[in-house]
Amino acid sequence: MICYKDMTFCKYYKECGIGHDCHRALTEEVREGADKWWGKGKDAAPICIFSEKPNCFEEPRLEE
Repeated sequence: MICYKDMTFCKYYKECGIGHDCHRALTEEVREGADKWWGKGKDAAPICIFSEKPNCFEEPRLEE
């Protein structure tokens, strides 16, 4: 199966403690880049996405 950048992206990055710096974050920019690469319209590109939170997922730290 062909997928964008041959990597798996993470849809959980917004709730992850380290998601703002993650190279696997499935951001809108990634989706737009994939669509441009695929060339068949919005949300048509094959993007591999984790189905569950990956092992690297960290719960956010609570501010005291």
